[in-house]
Amino acid sequence: MAALPQLLLTLFPAVTAVVFLLVASAPGARAHVSSSSSATYRCGWCPRRSTASILPPGAGALTGPACGYGGQAAEMAVDGGFHIAAVSAGFFRGGRACGACYQLRCRGRSACAKDGVKVVVVADVAETNMTGGKFLLTKDAFAALATADRAAELADAAVDVDFRRIPCVYKSKNLAVKVEETSSRERGYLALRFLYQGGQTDIAAVEVAQAVTGSSGTKNEASPSQTTWQYMTRREASPSVWRMSRVPTGPLRLRLVVTAGSGGKWLRADGAVLPAEWQPGAVYDTGLRVTDVAANTCGAASCSATDEDDDAEQLR
Repeated sequence: MAALPQLLLTLFPAVTAVVFLLVASAPGARAHVSSSSSATYRCGWCPRRSTASILPPGAGALTGPACGYGGQAAEMAVDGGFHIAAVSAGFFRGGRACGACYQLRCRGRSACAKDGVKVVVVADVAETNMTGGKFLLTKDAFAALATADRAAELADAAVDVDFRRIPCVYKSKNLAVKVEETSSRERGYLALRFLYQGGQTDIAAVEVAQAVTGSSGTKNEASPSQTTWQYMTRREASPSVWRMSRVPTGPLRLRLVVTAGSGGKWLRADGAVLPAEWQPGAVYDTGLRVTDVAANTCGAASCSATDEDDDAEQLR
């Protein structure tokens, strides 16, 4: 009987992954393929509308710590044709919307461009009077809602918009992890946040393992059965951050489960992602590219600011 707790701890990550794959494979929100614009996306336009306006001068929201991008947020705007945006706290849902990409198109005005603008969510705005899924855009992003010769007609105004979730595209970036400032090698505590997550997916599970190095100094790519993987957890208050309190020493490998199609799949980085002397605040390249589109990223969670209990359809 004494061996039972240890057995459960050993089996927990595998059980978690199996349960997730079964749940993700179950029928979920209906996905739509729309070809009303020049691009074809899986999600249809959300049934509820929203508003978009220009981010107030000096707000500083797009360079804040909310999603972990900091000063790198402006760099994201030129990678893949996406602009950066902030959303209301309700739509942000404690961080689940971090890194999610949306297409916005204004309505009710002749100046509105057919395809609108593509944005990636990098922050929330703590304005108590904001309601629903309001988007706050940079001046360039707001101007892109209009045709090239009529952008001035939308200046300094809030406009009604249709919106839908779309895949994120990063032409020059792999999936990266940022070590949160609260992490400490001395205390054995590690907290990670994922950046530049391409495709239209959610991360459902994260595991770490010590990267074994041979006597020659070369990496020993152990088989999965020889590697001891340890699962990370996340809290409801900050669902975009993954944590563990007994992190292995030395360089670390990573593997994760992402939603894909109507189910999910494992992604595993080749070799160590975090060096032995990893530093709080540092960003490390996983070498992975995520391009999948998951069916359960369409529907209530990607359209609603209030449906917080629908875990099967969380934004990332």
